[in-house]
Parts: sequence; structure tokens; C-alpha cells
Amino acid sequence: MSRLRWGLLSTARINERFIDAVRRSDRSELVAVASRDVQRAKAYADRYDISSSYGTYEELANAADVDAVYISLPNHLHAEWAVRLCEAGKHVFCEKPLALSPANVDQMAHAAHEAGVVLQEASATRFHRQTSDIAEIVSSGRLGRIMFCHGTFEFTLPAAADIRLNTDMGGGALWDVGCYPVAFFQAVLRENPVFAYARAVNGPTGIDLAFSGFLGYESGTAVQFTASMATPTARSARIVGERGSLELDQPWLTSVGAQTTVRQQLMPSAAGAGTFGDDPDQLEVATWDYGPSDVYLDEVRGFEELVLAGSQSPYPLSDSRMNVQVIMALHESARTGQEVPIDPSSITNE
Repeated sequence: MSRLRWGLLSTARINERFIDAVRRSDRSELVAVASRDVQRAKAYADRYDISSSYGTYEELANAADVDAVYISLPNHLHAEWAVRLCEAGKHVFCEKPLALSPANVDQMAHAAHEAGVVLQEASATRFHRQTSDIAEIVSSGRLGRIMFCHGTFEFTLPAAADIRLNTDMGGGALWDVGCYPVAFFQAVLRENPVFAYARAVNGPTGIDLAFSGFLGYESGTAVQFTASMATPTARSARIVGERGSLELDQPWLTSVGAQTTVRQQLMPSAAGAGTFGDDPDQLEVATWDYGPSDVYLDEVRGFEELVLAGSQSPYPLSDSRMNVQVIMALHESARTGQEVPIDPSSITNE
């Protein structure tokens, strides 16, 4: 196999970025789309010049000319359809979050293993060089021991009827955008948290509109993050060590075409001048960028490498599973007001 023939499972808005990326890659082509309404599927296929359309998801799963399927269904349907597609012999690229419980991740992973296909969470941030470079800087010791990190992913949801406001569909700020800082700090720290503490501001539907989380690590590192669907746009991350820090203006890389810039500050000596050691001459400052963000093309090419070349994933299913556990612990803490340990045996799969 030298090219991937893609099918789309659903006609969700996020497809538009994925379609553009597939069509700019020389090892992929888009051949099919499925909806639960045959007329909607046909209209979508006509709009995006897709050769085949199906009125049921089952038809796409059984299509002989489809090698891989991109799942952009609501969160609560990810596990069911990933399993079905794997059993049908399709490679699966599933939007984040991969699933809503560790048990679901296990079922999906088992189905992929049994069928000999690739199952990958579409966490675009993990496929970009900025993320892997930051991880290398942290592990190199250049910043010293990491003391704390902070991340924000906030926006205002434009539609009152959006499915992300539905508790039964796995909605809410934490599942929708809080999963980005959770996955990012897991990647760059190369460590999993051991406890979670959180607070949420819920809306009329009971969904978390704004979420504030704290994650503690055995190394002593602390991660704080905010996720919101009801506040002005904010996206940033900061990683602070004893000898230096990194500031990222586009850590999640979701703003296509936006410049991605990293600012590094290092202290050449243990103590600086000034009342609070804040003499700017004591800091070595460096700034670099990765050009305009094109992360959806990055993730498509990354998935092609997994399937066509058998390369190793930068975001293995074990990481996806742990992130689901972390998010569940954060939700439990927000519900109970208590610190929640993060351990596979301490988190229920309800």
C-alpha cells in the first residue's frame, strides 16, 4: 500500500480542516463520507467533491475501497464505532478524546490488535515538532528541575444548541479543550500525575462551562490549567524550572496559519541582582518559531507513517488511556471537592 484511501464517519464541522490536510498530502486521498441521513451524506459529498456517500455508518465500514476512517462523531460514540471499524479491517484515526473511560480505550485497543490495524487518537498537538522539541529541552535539564507549569485553553462557544453542552454526549470544557493541556504536559514532562484537584463552573445543562485543574506529580512538579467554553479566547503555556522557563503562545497549535513562537529565559547564575533578583541583565533570552501552524497536515502525515511505514506513534494508546483516567479524576474532584489520586485501580469506569 502506497496511499491511504480515507472515509469520513460523520459530516462534523471539524472535517473541513481534515479534508484540506488530506488533499494536500501526496499519500492520501478522500474517497467516501457517511452520515445517518443519505441525503445529507450526498449533499456533503457533492459539496466537497467526494466520490462516494453512504446513508449509514455500517456501509462505510464495509466499503472495499476505504483503507482508513476518520471519526469525528460526538465523544460518546467514539468507542463504539472505532471498535466496529477495526473489526471491519479499517485503520482508525479518532478525534480526541479517544474515549470517555479507560474500559472503552481497552476495548478499542483490543479490537485494533485483533484486527491488525492502526488505531490512533487524533491529538494534533502530539504530531508537531514543537511538542517533541519542548519535551527534549525539559528532559535535557536545561531548565533545571521543573517546578510548575501553567496552561490555558479558553474560548466562547458561539452556539447555544452545540452538542458540547450535552452531558450525555461527553460534552463540557474539560473533555473538549481541557484534554489539550492534559495531553501536552504529559508529553513534555514525560511523567504522569499522581493526584488531581479541580473546580468547575457549570451551566444550565449541568455541563462544565469553565474548568480549573491542578495536577500533582511524584517529582514535585505542579501543573495548573484552565479550560473554558464561556470566556474570552486565551491559549498559552508556561513551563518553569529552577534555572529557566519556556513560554509558548500556541501550545495547542489549533489556530491554523498562526505563528508558533517559543520564548526561553535562562539564568546563568544561581542568584540575580536587584531586590527580587529581577535584574534583566541576569537573564539570557532566546526566541524561536516554527512558522505558521499547519498541524492538521502534520497529523495526517504522521498517521500515514504509522500505517504505510509502520513507524512508532508519538502518542501511543497507553498515553491516551492515562489521559482519560486523568480527566475522569479531575471530574471526580470537581464533583466532590476532594483531591483524587490517579491510579488505574482507583478510577471507576462508569
